Amino acid sequence: MSITVSTLIERAYDQSRPITAQLELTYKCNLLCSFCYNAPKQRPELSGEQWLTVLDRLQAAGTFTITLTGGEPFVHRDFWRIAEGVRERGLVLKVYTNGILLADRAKVQRYAELAPFDTEISLHGARASTHDRLTGIHGSFDRLMEALAHLAEIGVKVTLKTPITRLNQRELRDVDAIGERFGYKVTYDTNITPTDDGDLSPLSLAADKEFLIAFIADQVRLGRRGLNPRPVEKMKQNCGTGRTTVTIDPYGDVFPCIAWRRRVCNILEVEDFAAVWQGRAGPNETLELVRKVADEVPRSTLAPFAEGGFASFCPAVAEKETGDPYAFYGAARVSGLVKLEAFHRLRGAADGAVEGERLATDGKPA
Repeated sequence: MSITVSTLIERAYDQSRPITAQLELTYKCNLLCSFCYNAPKQRPELSGEQWLTVLDRLQAAGTFTITLTGGEPFVHRDFWRIAEGVRERGLVLKVYTNGILLADRAKVQRYAELAPFDTEISLHGARASTHDRLTGIHGSFDRLMEALAHLAEIGVKVTLKTPITRLNQRELRDVDAIGERFGYKVTYDTNITPTDDGDLSPLSLAADKEFLIAFIADQVRLGRRGLNPRPVEKMKQNCGTGRTTVTIDPYGDVFPCIAWRRRVCNILEVEDFAAVWQGRAGPNETLELVRKVADEVPRSTLAPFAEGGFASFCPAVAEKETGDPYAFYGAARVSGLVKLEAFHRLRGAADGAVEGERLATDGKPA
């Protein structure tokens, strides 16, 4: 009997199995992005051999998808050994990268041999001046274009990711054109978040509200996204934080997800990580808290508001911004209001089109 992906995720949620893991191999990076959320510490980062041990402990806990990220994962001195270790264990490999080091065709060929399931590459604008301003490195756009050409030629699956900011919001049609040129899908992120240590300065780069309303409506018209409210009053949970997702930083510390920096344990200091994650090793204050919040947020925080079903809400960001993981913080509220307004505009346009068609048919107003 076949099992759907949604059924698999539901079972993993009920069993608290971390089926997806993000491994932050290093916080070192060859770019200086002004809105990066990483907060490096003065501690030694894990070696390739230690990351292989991490892979074994995750696989024993039920993980089957591994995302290598950073910083810039290709900067880690043992990247290839770690990536090969993922595939040798039969795990699904995904990589989040800025793509700069893949301007080397030989590296792309070696990377393709790993058969990555997906490679997400950040594209911060359609012009070198915009992209390089946001990355802080002159020439980064041109090197990225070289990398994309190699990846497309060799046939590596890539998804381009563009965080929408006030600096690139007028270039998004041209960003789409870049994706089309290489045959790659472009996904857009309307949310800019604080850094992991709570610095709110990246929020100043957020795009204009009116622009976002028009952009989202346009994406719906083009069939590139849906726009329906989530049934928050009936939802079982807000997200899989602390249950189906896990993040491990360059030092081996375990967190419930990429955004929530409440430490669970250090994975190299526990023999049976599955027992810790599933509560068989005793209560874990972090996991108990984040799971409770994730379960309660849809009904307690989002359901009372018209925009709640549209909001991109992250309890971890709420806690960083306000100190309260339940607080309907500013950026989440704006994301909900923007989508709600786009929804109303689209529905109004559709109602107007229906009324116009009826008048054309019988000539009588309602």
